Amino acid sequence: MKRRVLSGLLAAVLLFTTAFAAGADPVPEEETQPAVLTYAVALPEGADDSRMDDETMERVRAVLERRLAQLDLAQAEVSFSDDRAAVTVTLPVDAPDEGVAEFLALQGRLSFTDADGKAWLTGADVSAAEAGLSASAEGEEAQTAYILLTLTDEGRRAYAEAQAALDAREDGSSTLSAVLDGATIAQAAPGEQEGGDLLLTGDFTEDEAKLLVARIMAGELPVALTLTDAPSQPAVPEEPSEPSFPDIAGHWAAAELERAVELGLLNGVDGKMLPDNPVKRSEAIVILNRTLGASVQDATAGLKNVPQNAWYAADLGKAIHLGLIDADDSRNFDAAATRAEAFVLLARAFAYDRAEAASDVLDAFTDTASMTAEQKQAAAALVAAGVVNGDTETTLAPSGALTRAQFVTMLLRIVPYFPTEDADLSALTGGALLTGSTVELSGSAPAGDRVFACGTEEVTLSGVTADGRVVLKGAEAVKLTASKDTALSVLAVDPAGTAEVTLRDDSHADTLVIAGTGGAVACQGEASNIEITASNRTIDLSGMEADTLTVTGSGNTIVVDGAVRAVSVNAGAAGNTLTLNKKVETLLVAGVGTKVDGKGKAESVDIRAVDCEVSLSADSKIENIDPGLAGVTIEMDVPASVKAGGSLLTKVSFTGVSEEKLCSAQWYQNGQPLEAYRNSRFALTADKTSSHTTYFTFTKDMETSVTIGFRLTYDNPSTGETEELYAEKTVPIENYSDEWYYQRDVNRVLNLVSSTYRGNYTTAYAVNNDYETYEKEVWVNAKGYSSSTKYLLWINRAYQHVNVFEGSKGNWKLIKSFLVGTGAASTPTPTGLTTVSYKSAGGWTTSTYTVRPVVGFYPGTGYAFHSRLCYPGTDTEYDYSAGYPISHGCVRMYKSDIWWIYNNIPVGTTVAIF
Repeated sequence: MKRRVLSGLLAAVLLFTTAFAAGADPVPEEETQPAVLTYAVALPEGADDSRMDDETMERVRAVLERRLAQLDLAQAEVSFSDDRAAVTVTLPVDAPDEGVAEFLALQGRLSFTDADGKAWLTGADVSAAEAGLSASAEGEEAQTAYILLTLTDEGRRAYAEAQAALDAREDGSSTLSAVLDGATIAQAAPGEQEGGDLLLTGDFTEDEAKLLVARIMAGELPVALTLTDAPSQPAVPEEPSEPSFPDIAGHWAAAELERAVELGLLNGVDGKMLPDNPVKRSEAIVILNRTLGASVQDATAGLKNVPQNAWYAADLGKAIHLGLIDADDSRNFDAAATRAEAFVLLARAFAYDRAEAASDVLDAFTDTASMTAEQKQAAAALVAAGVVNGDTETTLAPSGALTRAQFVTMLLRIVPYFPTEDADLSALTGGALLTGSTVELSGSAPAGDRVFACGTEEVTLSGVTADGRVVLKGAEAVKLTASKDTALSVLAVDPAGTAEVTLRDDSHADTLVIAGTGGAVACQGEASNIEITASNRTIDLSGMEADTLTVTGSGNTIVVDGAVRAVSVNAGAAGNTLTLNKKVETLLVAGVGTKVDGKGKAESVDIRAVDCEVSLSADSKIENIDPGLAGVTIEMDVPASVKAGGSLLTKVSFTGVSEEKLCSAQWYQNGQPLEAYRNSRFALTADKTSSHTTYFTFTKDMETSVTIGFRLTYDNPSTGETEELYAEKTVPIENYSDEWYYQRDVNRVLNLVSSTYRGNYTTAYAVNNDYETYEKEVWVNAKGYSSSTKYLLWINRAYQHVNVFEGSKGNWKLIKSFLVGTGAASTPTPTGLTTVSYKSAGGWTTSTYTVRPVVGFYPGTGYAFHSRLCYPGTDTEYDYSAGYPISHGCVRMYKSDIWWIYNNIPVGTTVAIF
C-alpha cells in the first residue's frame, strides 16, 4: 500500500496512549522514555517453523519503518536478534516511547464485513487513505471527521460485488463495517463526492481519524509483537500452565476458551486468544482432531489447494482418515470456514448423520436456500440438539463466518466433559468424551452424549439406560458389548477402521446408525430402526433384528440375516448391494444401481431407480421409474422488439408435462444468471408459467439487443442425474436518436453548470471535482459561443478551472483544463463574455509581489490571467494558493499553465466567465 506521512501524528499517538493501555497506572517520566524498544516475536498459530523466514522478517521491517516514518521518527533503526526471536527499535535519544511502543506493535488487520460477518475487502485492497473534516451543512464550520479510502483495482472489483450483494439483501443492511484489529471503527459508504472510493464515518475525532489512517496505511504485521524489557525467545503457541489471555477478559466465551486451552484443544499465541477472529477451516479441523485424539493419517495428494509445507497438512490427512473431509476436497483451508461448513465438520466429527433429518427445525430460518443437502442435515441435527443457535431468531447466517470462540463453544456444548479414566462417570451431568482404551459403564447415564473417541478399543455397557446418544467415533478397531437390559436411544457407529457391536440379554437400541467411511462393521442384537448413512463399508447385520432398515449411503455391501419388516434404499444411495436372507414385508429400491439378492422373500418390491437388479423372490414387483424432463419443452413468449424507453416482458410456459415435479428455475440475461430471479422450489405442472420483466437504462451507446434465457433443472431420483432444459431468445432494442440524446444532454448540462463556488476552500476539492469533458463541450457549444481565433477560454468559477477549447462555433473540443484560483468572495471575477486584450511577459511588480506573465481580459480593466504571487522582482512563489477563490478578481495560475496561455492564446480570443 502507498504510504502517507501525516503531520501531527506523533502528538495524536501520545494523546491517545490510554486507548492502547486502558487502565494502566501512571509511570514516572524517566521510566517512559527508553531509547530502545524490544519486542518478542510470536509467529501465527500453526506456523510450520519456529522462527521468521527472510520474507516474514522483511515484511515486519517494512511495516515498522512505515510506522516510524509516519511518526517523523524515520531515523530510528530496526534490527533483529540472531535467532529472529526478537525485534529491537532504537529510537532517537529525545524521542518519547509512551504510545509509540503500543502503536508500533498494533497488528493492523483491516477488513470490511457485512451484517453476516462476511469479509468483502481487506487492507490489501486499500491503496491510499486520508483523514478530513466535512461541514454538516453549507456555510457551517467543519465538524464531522471522516476517513477517505482509495482502493486498488482489485479492491474496486470486490467492492462492486459487495455493493451488488448488499443491494440484493432483504434485511435492509446496506453498508459494510470497517473492522480494525477486531474492533468496528466505522461504517463504509461510497466516497465519490470526496474524491475516493470509500468514505468511513464513525464516532471519532479528526486526531483519532488521523491515527486510524496511519494504522491502515502502515499495513498489517505478519507476526505478533509484545513489548519486553529485553530480547526474549519466541513465544511458541503451546498450552500455558496458567493461561491468562487479556483479550478475552470479560468476553462472553472466556470460560469456554480457557477450558479449551486447558484440554489442549486450542493454543493461545503469546498470551492472546483472538476469540473474535474467524476460525479458519484448517483451525477447525485441527481442533476436532485434537478433541478426538486422531493420530492416523491418510494421503493428501487429492487435495487441490494445500501448500506442501502447510503447517496443517498432517491434520488434513488425519481428517480424511476420520471422514471429516473428503480426499478430493478443493477448498482453501487457510480461508475462514463458513457457519454451514462448520456445521458439517461438527456433524461428521460426532456422527450426527441421520437417514431422515428433522429438517422442519430449520423452517424458522429464512436464509437456508443456499445450503447443500448435507449442510441442511447437519444444521438441523445441531439445532435440534441445542448445539447451534440462529444468528437471529429468523436467520442462520450459513454463509457468515464463525469465530474461534463460537466454534469452541459449540464443540463444548456437545461434549462439555473430558473425564479421566478413573473419573466417576455417573456424576457427569452432560455430554462426555471418553478416551480410555477400555471403558465400562453401568446404570443410568445422565443426560448428554457419550462419545468414545479414537483410542477406544473396548466398551462394555451393563444395565445402562441412556437417553443421550452413544457414539463410537474414529477408532481403528473397537468392540461394544451391551448386556443386562441396556437400553440405548441412539447408538451411532462410525469407526475409522472396524467395529463389532453386540446387544445381548434383552439389550436394545431404538436407533442404530452406521455412518462414515472406513472398514467393516458387524452388529448382533435388536434395534427398532437401523439407519445406514455410511459409504463404502462392508456391513454384517446377520445377527440383527429390526423393524426398519434404511440405507442412504452409497457403495456398501450389506448382509441381513435377521428379521426386518421394511427395507428402504433411498434416492441418492447409489451402488449398494444387499443380501436379504429372511422375509421382509416391503422393499423400496430408489437408489441407482442397487443390487438385492438372498434367500429371503419380499411381499412387495417397489423399484424407482434405473440400473437396479432385484433377484430376491417377491409376491409382487412394480417399477415406478421417473421419466424426468423427457418430452418437456419450454415455450418462450417475447415481443418483436423493445421500444425506446420501454421494458421487456418475457413469459415461459411448458408442454409435455405428465406429472408435477419439483425443479429449480433460473432466469438469465445475456448468458448470466440473475441472482434475484432463482426459484429452488419451482413446482413444474402442465399449466405452470413464469414471467420476468427486464428494465433498461437507455444510453446513447447501449447494446442494441438483449438475450433472455430460462433454465429448468431437475434432480431425477430414478437416475441420480441432474437434467436440464434451457431456452433463450434475443430481442432487438430500439434506441432513441442521437439528436434526442444530444438535446437531453444540452438541457441537463445547462441546468448543471453553475458559476457559484460551493467547495471547502481546499486545493483537493478542485482536484477531485469538475465537470466531465463531454459536459464542458456540450455547454460551450449549446451557449453558441464564437471566437475570432481558433481558441475559446472558459473560466469556470464553480470548480476553479480554466478550460481551453479549440475549433469553431458549434464545434468546440476541449484540449486543456487548468486548475486556477479566481476572485475571492468579496472580490469575485465578474461573470460575462469578453476577449483576451493584451499580453505582458514582464507582468506586474509591486512592493509586495511580482506576477508574470500577464494575459489581460475585460479590455480597459485590470482583470487578467497571471502566475501565483512571487517575491518582488523574482519568480519565487510565496503564496501557493490554488483551486479556490483567493484573488482580487484576477485568475491565478501555476507557472507552466500561465506560460502555456501566454505562448498559445492569441489576443482577441473569446473568454467566457461563468
